[in-house]
Amino acid sequence: MNTLFSKIPILGIAAFSGTGKTTLLTQILPLLCEKGWRIGIIKHTHHGFDMDKPGKDSYRLREAGAAVVTVASAQRWALLQETDGQAEPLLQNVLPHVALCNVDAMLVEGFKHQRFPKLELHRPSLNHSFLYPQDNSVIAIASDEHLDVPLPLLDLNNPVQIADFIINYFKGFQMPSCCDEEDCGVLTVDQALVRLKKSVQPIEDIENLPLRTALGRILAETVISKVNVPAHINSAMDGYAIKFNDLDKQPLKVIGTSWAGKPFDFPVKNGECVRIMTGAKVPADTDTVIMQEHVDRDGDLISIKKQYKQGDNVRFAGEDLAIGDEVLISGKKLNPADIGLLASLGVSEIKVKRKLRVAFFSTGNELKSVGEMLGDGDIYDSNRYTLFAMLAEMGVEMIDLGVIQDDKEKIRQAFQQAANSADAVITTGGVSIGEADFVKEILEQEGKINFWKVAMKPGKPLAFGELKKAKFFGLPGNPVSAMITFQQFVKPTLQKMTGQLEEPALRFEAIAGSNFKKKAGRMEFQRGILKMEENQWKVYSTGNQSSAVLSSMSKANCLVLLTADSTGAQIGDSILIELLNF
Repeated sequence: MNTLFSKIPILGIAAFSGTGKTTLLTQILPLLCEKGWRIGIIKHTHHGFDMDKPGKDSYRLREAGAAVVTVASAQRWALLQETDGQAEPLLQNVLPHVALCNVDAMLVEGFKHQRFPKLELHRPSLNHSFLYPQDNSVIAIASDEHLDVPLPLLDLNNPVQIADFIINYFKGFQMPSCCDEEDCGVLTVDQALVRLKKSVQPIEDIENLPLRTALGRILAETVISKVNVPAHINSAMDGYAIKFNDLDKQPLKVIGTSWAGKPFDFPVKNGECVRIMTGAKVPADTDTVIMQEHVDRDGDLISIKKQYKQGDNVRFAGEDLAIGDEVLISGKKLNPADIGLLASLGVSEIKVKRKLRVAFFSTGNELKSVGEMLGDGDIYDSNRYTLFAMLAEMGVEMIDLGVIQDDKEKIRQAFQQAANSADAVITTGGVSIGEADFVKEILEQEGKINFWKVAMKPGKPLAFGELKKAKFFGLPGNPVSAMITFQQFVKPTLQKMTGQLEEPALRFEAIAGSNFKKKAGRMEFQRGILKMEENQWKVYSTGNQSSAVLSSMSKANCLVLLTADSTGAQIGDSILIELLNF
């Protein structure tokens, strides 16, 4: 078998036609993506197909005789290759054309007669034969009926079970991934983030807090409503509660008033109505509320000046939330609206995850804390203050160990103290391959650390691993690099550790208002200023994009995302931006 099969885990979804291979894939792909897996798909078809459309440039080029047409943009690229139509393709012929370094695993639909690991789908009602046992590369069978087979049997109607099985298979894959090998050497941004998220689990400790103190905390369990909100049928307007069938009996007599908190609990006869205030309980015999602006009143009699429908301006019990409704799900970071919503249910205390404990410090004889006098060659330790601010915004419990001098034992003690007291440890600088200091040496002695090269600018070096039970993040020393690697890697990983539901940064297209220079090779996160001009979003460069220019982050309200193969953008180009949320 081609050696490409050993680079990443590859699993076939194999079955005879009509069994539901594509349907199953559409069900399990979102589940795999939720778990942080970046999945590639290869689909085999026995009939001719065409993804191109007449009139498109690619179609015209193929019609003109091009054997291969590649179409590429910032969002995606596609390879269209003509064949002689004589022989069915083999999987090993297709794999070399797939960028395996951009995915963690590959699912293959079809190619059922080739030998590679497969999950066989089988529906006895279709009367198809088994691939297994003639094909001994089948590792499990998914069926909609019970089968007596010696392989793991999965429920074809349970995509969650099947997704879990596939993830366990992927995790058990022993061969090195493509990007661990010498021909790759560098991780993409997506690959680095996937690896980070796979390496951590949410904390389990729970606290019970008064509702007023729970703002910004992570909900530990799903909240189910025990009451109706609103609790009773009430008025959406100041006006008059009437019987809809009395509209042709005008004028109507006003017999009382229903106030919020002081309802009118007396019978309402035909031809009568009740003055009612917003939020007040609607009297039992009435069903419609007329806005006071649509009424002429003469003493105790009213006439209605506008047509109404039955039930207008009436809010029903449980209209917002009904008993048994799921209100907030576990993992939600509680915002002011959530606090109010919980109060509307009468909740006084709420279970939340304990705060994540994060230790951080800086190393270097040249670093001085704010307020200290600078000596010759000294600089202020801005990174530690930036980290403090970004962590404070996340709501974690911070352990600031200060500036540690370049002394091996002091650095060792700092790492040991951090590992004993925190769930995560963050440092900046001193972790790049080739840097001459004590940090890497001590990390290798005290923990299990990987030194990664990520194909991004700024921020290529990144260290990640474990110090005892604490997760360790080593960020680049340049201030912009430290902030961007924190935003792209550390923050989403810490969010998973807190138990928070994933909150991807908001990304969308904007028009370049200035030129953005770039060389192909690495993905770049340039700093930009987003403005609304002429009813469209335009983004302008902050100027100098050096990783040492922290003022570029202070000016920016977004990042301009330029893909690895991009050579920059010109004024008027459409480019992808990511909003900064600080």
